[in-house]
Amino acid sequence: MAEPAFTQAFLRRSIEVEKIASTSELELFDRTLARIVENPYLRERFPTFYDPQHPTFLLRAGPYLFEFAVAERTDGVTFVSLFYRP
Repeated sequence: MAEPAFTQAFLRRSIEVEKIASTSELELFDRTLARIVENPYLRERFPTFYDPQHPTFLLRAGPYLFEFAVAERTDGVTFVSLFYRP
């Protein structure tokens, strides 16, 4: 399993969310990150269709919507965007 990468946008949004999310939401955030890194080919992910040359996927978990890309050769995950709806 490759180490995940994070875009600056994802990291900035994570910091914002960390300040306002509840403890249980933060635990869900951590568990979901771990699930995606462990298996980026989860059944519940769906493609964004933004750029067919560099596909990204979305995965909803509670109040979160994670956007991530997968380097299929290495199974490395890059977390691109994070959306949060309390």
